[in-house]
Amino acid sequence: MDSLQALLSSDNSLSLKEFNDTAKKLFELNSDLVDVTDQELLCLAILVNLTSKVECRLDNIQNAKTTLNSDLFWTKFRKVASQLHTHNLKWPDSRVSLKHQIRVIPQNGELPEFGWAGNSSDYRIGRILTSTFLWRGCKHSLASVWLDDDVVWRKAAYKLGINKASWYSIKKELQELFSGSHFPEEVDQHTHELLFPYKDNHYLTVTPVASHVDQLLIQSISGVPIQTLSFPHPSALGVLCGCMGGHMRFIKQSPLLRRSATKSSYAEQQDVFNVYPVTCKQAVSIYREIIDVNTYSSLRLKRRARLLVLKQLDDVLSQWIAPFIRLKLIDKDVNKANKLSDEEHYFLLSKETDLQDFSRYLNRKFHGVLEYNKYTRSYSYHQRLLGVTQKRLASILERAFSVNAKVTSDNEAELYLVLKNLRLTEANGLNNPYVAGMPSMIGLYGFLHRFERQLIDCYPEVSVESFALHCNQYQVIYKNKLPAYSIPEKEMGIRRSGIVPECSFDGKFSIVVKLHKHSGFTDKLDVELLKQVLPERLWGGSLHPPFLYEQTEWAQLFYGSNNLKQFIAINLFDGNWLAPVREIGFDLSQNLELLKEKAKLSLCLVGYRLLEPIRSREVVSGIHAFCEPLISLCSREHSIDVIRAASNIEKQIFWQFMPISQSCTTLQVGPVCGESNATSQST
Repeated sequence: MDSLQALLSSDNSLSLKEFNDTAKKLFELNSDLVDVTDQELLCLAILVNLTSKVECRLDNIQNAKTTLNSDLFWTKFRKVASQLHTHNLKWPDSRVSLKHQIRVIPQNGELPEFGWAGNSSDYRIGRILTSTFLWRGCKHSLASVWLDDDVVWRKAAYKLGINKASWYSIKKELQELFSGSHFPEEVDQHTHELLFPYKDNHYLTVTPVASHVDQLLIQSISGVPIQTLSFPHPSALGVLCGCMGGHMRFIKQSPLLRRSATKSSYAEQQDVFNVYPVTCKQAVSIYREIIDVNTYSSLRLKRRARLLVLKQLDDVLSQWIAPFIRLKLIDKDVNKANKLSDEEHYFLLSKETDLQDFSRYLNRKFHGVLEYNKYTRSYSYHQRLLGVTQKRLASILERAFSVNAKVTSDNEAELYLVLKNLRLTEANGLNNPYVAGMPSMIGLYGFLHRFERQLIDCYPEVSVESFALHCNQYQVIYKNKLPAYSIPEKEMGIRRSGIVPECSFDGKFSIVVKLHKHSGFTDKLDVELLKQVLPERLWGGSLHPPFLYEQTEWAQLFYGSNNLKQFIAINLFDGNWLAPVREIGFDLSQNLELLKEKAKLSLCLVGYRLLEPIRSREVVSGIHAFCEPLISLCSREHSIDVIRAASNIEKQIFWQFMPISQSCTTLQVGPVCGESNATSQST
């Protein structure tokens, strides 16, 4: 049912419990909007009866009148109305004081969608003030129709016993409440506080808060991976968590692309060629689009579609030949590698090879793989595909091996520190209220900022310019976290946090840091000193060097991007790079739609947007602001894609912290040498 009219038409066939359950679900936050046009009296009666504990039908007009005639109801109504919020300070810790609310009212005066968090005994009142419905084609809540003062709703309220004076008295109070934005005067001891570098070596303290609208969007989204976490005492965390029964949904993300087992009868070659990417469902759709003759409204659209599908084909072919290219790059004894043909052995052992000739061999091998799979058999040696794949393979080979072919002198202007295969345990995978399991890029900047501060004692002329992140191994763990230490209050009362769900992850990560040396500094950097000043914690987890039995040098310095590319080709070939995506904003709904379209994309925390002007509060730094997390898209790039790319590696996979301007509104990391994801200035 999607309207109250439909509910009324079936009231004869429903029992009391079925009718009440159906009516209650229509007004839950996570339900589709119900149309109440021409049913205003019934809508008010149901909302009011939802606050009553009397056992009766929710459309009972008499019980609604009795409830509204109670002074206790209106006392709670006014208190709950003052606790409405746009950002939930009590998430995820219900111990935050009830007197702290955040309401961000747009400058155009349009009433935003409100949530509520307060004493769980007031949950029923909070539900009627936050329930939304459709009226005359527009989305409304009880507060919005009250402020609009439409005569239809006023007459419906009069029929329930609300007189004219009470109606306008409540309207005046709501107008005063929502006349402008509201922020707490002090910071609660149970809220998080983060320090960011500000101006003149000072720091700014920020407190991240969850957006009610964005959390609500995730509870009803479909088509993306979802992880559900159960929170105890949901009604104390807010009306949204309460209506979900404490089972809150998060977007489940991973820094590694999902690896599927090869499902081809041509599996005897999977040791040196990754067969699955060229025979999977996604690859079949790419082949179909290449050979089909589609009609476009303009030549420009046709070229754009062609370039897009060729780029997707490059990704598929790169994944197919990636293990074989790695064998060539690492330059080890290939005689131990089994299932290699004579052509492949000769190519791996010879110093100078004809890439064009070998690309033709690979093309024949590729179409042989298609022929042995029942889903791709029809595309094998297809006249519209054969020439295209040969050219793409030749291009991939030329770019991949051009890294090794280049002999470059050390470029003192470009200095990179590579921290290889660092072991991370019990890192925080819930670094924001929307995405679970993904590392925080702004958190990595915080780690490197601390490294930079500790580096001052050794090399005061050296600073961190930009950074890149590579993930090789990853495992996510969902469990319940033990309660925090009890905090005694002034009256010796004990407030416990309770057991809360936790998302943590372990893995192996490599960090590449571009260091900037100030003019006049010519000393060589000592890697051992750099190791000593490296922080021991990252993303709330413990950071360790590789195991001793791995016998690897985990910290190295490189001069020049070409030398860095060569190191990546040999030592960081497996896994994924988390690369920034340019020209992408922070609108969560738009980013979720893009996430559904491209498997390479993932969501991660890249910074925070300030919700208020910076002001003085009793915090460590003395200046403070409340902020909301900025969730943006990143691309999970394979090393073969990084190596074969013609663009500068720094512009491709590196992140940097955006400089803070005079009218700062965002604290974020973004792509290097390009437009930021969003401006750092107020618009």
